[in-house]
Amino acid sequence: MLKKRAASFWLNAMFYTMLQRVSLFVFGVFGYMILVRGFSTTTNGVWALYITLFSLFESVKQGLLRNPTIKFLGSRNLSEKNEAVQSSSLFINAIFSLVVVSIIFAFDNQIAAWLKAPSLGPLLILSCVNILLLVPFNHCEILMQAEFKFDILFRSAFIRQGIFFTGIVVLYFFQPTHFTLQNVLFLQIVALIVALVYLYPNCSRSLPKKFIYEAELCMKFFHFGKYTFGTNLFSSLSRSFDHFITAAILGPVQGKNFVAYYHTVARINNMVDVPSLAAADVLYPKNVQASENEGMEKVKYYFEQVTGTILAFIVPLSLIIFLFPKLIIYIVAGPEYYPAILLLQLTILFSMVRPLSYQFGSTLDAIGKPALNFTVNVILMITNLALTILFLNLYGGIGAAYATMIYYSLSLIVMLLVLKKYIRIEGTNILKYMIKRYTDIFRYLL
Repeated sequence: MLKKRAASFWLNAMFYTMLQRVSLFVFGVFGYMILVRGFSTTTNGVWALYITLFSLFESVKQGLLRNPTIKFLGSRNLSEKNEAVQSSSLFINAIFSLVVVSIIFAFDNQIAAWLKAPSLGPLLILSCVNILLLVPFNHCEILMQAEFKFDILFRSAFIRQGIFFTGIVVLYFFQPTHFTLQNVLFLQIVALIVALVYLYPNCSRSLPKKFIYEAELCMKFFHFGKYTFGTNLFSSLSRSFDHFITAAILGPVQGKNFVAYYHTVARINNMVDVPSLAAADVLYPKNVQASENEGMEKVKYYFEQVTGTILAFIVPLSLIIFLFPKLIIYIVAGPEYYPAILLLQLTILFSMVRPLSYQFGSTLDAIGKPALNFTVNVILMITNLALTILFLNLYGGIGAAYATMIYYSLSLIVMLLVLKKYIRIEGTNILKYMIKRYTDIFRYLL
């Protein structure tokens, strides 16, 4: 009976989380296909810089809030302080968002000048509306994840991305004169408002009835969150160096063109990341429970089985992309982006390390080692920064791809060593579960 319930949980959770990630990917890819055909390469480079910056903000804030909120809500020691935990989360959420908004208003022109993209400034100012709307939206998302309500999370994400995509289609095909960066960003705001209108009533019962500020709890929350915040900041920056450093080092036109090429490659890599991100969303709250109630052996089991299963999906997919890059680029972005073919081939096979990195961070945070996760990510980020600057200066725009290859190779070695020490994972077990997925599929087909 217990096994059936466990299987039911994983099937239900993974089903809705995969649906969410797949829908995000599908809307993202088809939306991007319209954007690259509606904007010039240089304009698309500006949009790529904006999306990368905004995604960086969302990822970093999630690190500051999501992991500590789920960890504290799942802690037996804080089971009677649900409202206080949520109040601390909301307080830090609002303060962080206001700080970011203040930085944008103070330094929007300087950021745009450093990235050699003057038209980026107005986009950053308009994005402040999005940032403020994300305060309640992100809090509701975190609560739904903590309560394993992945069906609601899927529907809210589908609404948000579906409305944004529909708006792009309408502008591109029926109002082409209004197809501008500012109007596309305005569509993002409208989509977020509608998704919030859906999400809020569905989690209203779980929201605190009153705001309870406890300074000690707030500081404990912040001290846990500062590591996950730093981890997400540095890992997100590390993944974005091919955008930011390329734009800063190369000339204005060449830089924006290469940013557009790397953004196209990133979109394709995101397709490979779909199973990994879905698993990480489910695995984190489950590992919090396992580390609290069942011990490290269960965490090890979850990690090896989930990682092996993910690799079974993405290895064939990565090989197909590597063998047919021209076709993939043509479908996603068109012939104008053929210069990205080599960049894609150089990075796609090494990007298979990314599934391990998502599970690595999620697992270390869940077992109460956010400081170690933070330290590893800082070291890897500094390494990637140095490699990116070195290879861009040596080889030009393609240098960031060379840096990525070396960075992922080093990351794989470091993460395996850390995981072996703290949860005693065995690489052979990961391969065993990976092969088992293939044999399961083979038996099913027979």
